[in-house]
Amino acid sequence: MAKFLKIVSSDATDPEVMIGIDQITHIKRDATNPNTEIEIVYTGGSCTVTFTGGAGVAVDVLKAFNSALVANPGGIVSTVGRPIATAQVPQQPSISGAQGRTVVTTAAVFVEYTGVAFA
Repeated sequence: MAKFLKIVSSDATDPEVMIGIDQITHIKRDATNPNTEIEIVYTGGSCTVTFTGGAGVAVDVLKAFNSALVANPGGIVSTVGRPIATAQVPQQPSISGAQGRTVVTTAAVFVEYTGVAFA
């Protein structure tokens, strides 16, 4: 199992945060802001991770954190993934059959971790 959980954030002050996995007791949706924050509880404190995407992706974000905890056996760092907040939109009607490609009119939008705060 990895020894550190890495969270890449858009926060200019802390763009990359590492948390020792052996210190984490559990990860949950924040009680006050369950649609925009994940709380990482560890020995001696907690860490709140703020993210974009809202209610529709909160469970996917929680799954991404839990997957990162169990990923990368034998590795040193496991990076938390960014679930899709809004799926891409292909051009309608699709012209993919004739040319062998799909024209995308709107790109996919991924969850962005906007801050990591320790308490």
